[in-house]
Amino acid sequence: MATHTKRFRFGESAITDAISETVRRGNVELGTMHVDALEVDRIEPDPDNPRQLRITEDEFRWLLNPAAVAEARESDRESTRTKVLLRLRDLADSMLESGVLQPIRVFRHGSLYRIAYGERRYWAARLAEIKSIPAWISDQKPPRVRTLQLIENLHRDDLDLAGRLRNVLGVLDELAEEGDTTGERLGSLIGIAERSARRYLQVARGPEDVREAVLGGVIRDLLVAASAAAIRDDEQRGLVLSLLAQGLNWERAVVEAEKMRTPTTERTRGRPVTKVTLGATSNVGVVREIMQVVLGEERLPQLEWSDYRAVAKAWKAFLAEMEQRL
Repeated sequence: MATHTKRFRFGESAITDAISETVRRGNVELGTMHVDALEVDRIEPDPDNPRQLRITEDEFRWLLNPAAVAEARESDRESTRTKVLLRLRDLADSMLESGVLQPIRVFRHGSLYRIAYGERRYWAARLAEIKSIPAWISDQKPPRVRTLQLIENLHRDDLDLAGRLRNVLGVLDELAEEGDTTGERLGSLIGIAERSARRYLQVARGPEDVREAVLGGVIRDLLVAASAAAIRDDEQRGLVLSLLAQGLNWERAVVEAEKMRTPTTERTRGRPVTKVTLGATSNVGVVREIMQVVLGEERLPQLEWSDYRAVAKAWKAFLAEMEQRL
C-alpha cells in the first residue's frame, strides 16, 4: 500500500492539536502510526462510538437524490436530523471540489479498519463516491479511543451545551483512574480555553440539579451553568433553577429568587429585637377604653382619670398583669 503523506494537508485547528495531545498522553506515539490512502470499502464505523451517526440505507439513498436534497434545503421545517444529513451532504460536495483535506483515524479490527474519529468524513467520502481516503492507521485499538471520539464530538458545530457536557463527562470518566483533572489539563486535552475548561469542571463536579438542568435544556449557556453550580445554598439554587425553567434570564432569576427568600417586613439593623414598643398616647380616654375592654367594668380601677400620674401608674400595673397572664 503506497504512502501519500505529501498529498494530505493537516490543519492546525484546535481539534487536531487536542487529538494529537491525547494520543501522546495515551502512550501511543504518533511515530507508531502511518498515513496511507485507505480504501473506503475496508473501513467501518465503530459501533461503540458514543455519537455514531448511524446513517440508514434510506437516508443514504435520500442524500444521493439531488432533487430531494434541494427540496429539503428550501423547506423552513427542517428537523434536527435533516440538518445533520444536509451538513453531511455539504461535506461530500466539498470533498468533490477539494478532496479529503484531513485524514481520519482508524485502527485494525480483523480484516477491516474501525474508525477512531472522522466518521463524518467517512460517510461524506462514500456519498462523494471517493474510493480511498487518507487515514492515520494504528495496528491496535488506541487505549483512549473513547476520549478521542468524545473530543471530536465536542467540536461539532451542531452540538448544544447539553451535548458538549455529555462529552466532557465522558472524557472525565475515562480520565478518572489517572487522578484529579485540572482545568489546565482538560483544556489542553480537549482543545478549549482553560477558563471554559474550568467552568465545565465546575458543572461536572457541582450539584446534580445543575447538571440535570443543562442536560434537560433548561440552561444553554456555560457561564450560567457554572454560576448556578457555584450557589451552595440548596434552596436558593433550586429557586433560581425553577425561575430559569420558567424562561427568566440569569440576572432576573437571581434577583427574583432573592426576593422570594426575603421577608416582606424590613428587618431592624443592629442587635436582635427583644421587645415590642407599643407606642405612646396622651389621650387618657384611649387608656381607659383599653383597660375597660380587657378587664371589664367591674375590675376597672377607680381613678381620677384627670390625674395623669395616677393613670400612668395604673397603666403600668395593667401591663405587668397582662405579661404575667400571657
